[in-house]
This record gives sequence, structure tokens and C-alpha cells, in this order.
Amino acid sequence: MRHIVIIGNSAAGTSAAQALREKDADARITIVTQEPFLGYERYKVLRFLDGKVKERDLVFRAKDFYANFRIELLTDNKVLDVSVHRKRVHLKDKEVLDFDDLVIASGRRVTLPSLKGIQKEGVVGLNGLVEVKFLMERLPIAHTVLIAGGGPLAGELTRILAVRKIDVKFFGALDQAVEGVEVIGDNPIIEVLGDSELKAVRLSSHKVIGASLLVFAGPREASVDFLKGTDVKVRQGVLVDASLRTNIPYIFAVGDVAEPLEGPSPEGWEEACRQGRMLGGFLCQV
Repeated sequence: MRHIVIIGNSAAGTSAAQALREKDADARITIVTQEPFLGYERYKVLRFLDGKVKERDLVFRAKDFYANFRIELLTDNKVLDVSVHRKRVHLKDKEVLDFDDLVIASGRRVTLPSLKGIQKEGVVGLNGLVEVKFLMERLPIAHTVLIAGGGPLAGELTRILAVRKIDVKFFGALDQAVEGVEVIGDNPIIEVLGDSELKAVRLSSHKVIGASLLVFAGPREASVDFLKGTDVKVRQGVLVDASLRTNIPYIFAVGDVAEPLEGPSPEGWEEACRQGRMLGGFLCQV
């Protein structure tokens, strides 16, 4: 039986799985995700943090979706590496998945900078529901939150936290001023201080700022650590042709992890869904 393994459980990956199943009743389809959740609308997580939606409202792929389309979902399973020529995916729990075709739909993630102490508890990259839930647990007792990054995500997070009367300091350039937020544009963080937990940061000016949380909201890079050492070509993203095929004939990439050989890279939720459906059709023709 043909086995298609999909790395990623968001818009692109689940749309590809659904489209494939609608055209192929026999294939075995497995989705692997490092998150412990069903498919959810990632772009809404800050609305959840802001109390505007409930967690159940984020779910767009409920349990019956996977059951109805006979998709095996492996949650909380980080992909460690891919043996391209042996056609195997190695997971963190030492499980091995053999595949006939592999779909990379792992998206993009915030990459933490290489700073001394960066792995201390209280330092997070704003990627999804795991990190947002962590913030929700810690914010009630937080005294100072530091936000680093740029773009609309960082600005939205800053505005959400500022209205909570928490001391917020922003490192970078905000798209617009936020009342009560101190913007520090010329003193980059060079060290995270504390024992096992964040207590403060040291700036390049040697000034020390106490903090409860340090949140990096950008930049985002293609989540492809598991491809290191393989022959799969990666530039800013996984390079694909018009059929979303990589330079390896049986490996595909879709969604914002993919980088077309020609034309702009895909962006946005709807585009990821569209690409996923398109890829599902291509897989049926392989």
C-alpha cells in the first residue's frame, strides 16, 4: 500500500491530505506534527490571547476530520531527520516511518538568536498555540515583558499586552507607537541572565533590564532542521517546481515552507489551503 507522510498539520498539510484522500481511497496517509493539538487556525492565536476567541474556536480540523478521511495523526512527534534515499522519517520517540512520498508542510518558525542564556525558561519564540498558552500562564505574575522582532505580529502582541497594565519594552521598530510601551531601538540584547529561569537581560550598552518574559516575534525561517545533511535543496525555503516537487522526485513541499523556483513565495492561510489542495491532486497523478 502506498504511504504518504506529511510533516505539518496546518492549512497546507491537512488540505493536501484531504484532497489526496478524495481522489485516492486506498493510500495510507500519515500526518506528523510536533504540536499536541488538532489542526487549528494559527493566525488567530493572538485573538485567543486577547480573549476574543475561545480555544475551541481555533480548531478547524476536529477529530472526525481525521477519522472520516482515514488520516493517521501523530501529535507531539518532532521529526528529527529524514533518510532521503532510504525513504524514512525518524521521530523523537525513536519511531521510524517508511514512506513512498513525503510532503513537507512544516511552515516557518521564529528562530531564536544565538545569545548566551537564550535557552532559559521564560524565553519564547512566538510560533503558535503552545507558546501562547505559556504566555497566558505566566502573564498574571509577570512584571516586565520584553518583545523583540518586527512586523505586524510583534506590533499586535505589544498592543495586547500594553492594555493589561504590564510593563512592556519593545526592541526594534514598531509600526506605530503604543501608549506606555518603551521602545529600545539602539541597544540590542547580548545576554539572557538568570539561573535556569530568565531574570534579566544585558544590553550592548551593558545596561541590565529585569524581566519576567522575553518574547521573540520574528524573524521567521523555514522549519526544515530535519533536512540538514540531506540532498533536498533549500534556499530561503524548500525549493519546488510548478508541481510543488523538490529536486527529489518523491519529496514535495507546500505552504510557506516552500520556495518556488520561479515567482513569489506563497503567503497567507488561504494560499496555503489552495496550494495544499493543488498538491493533493498532483500526488494522485504520481
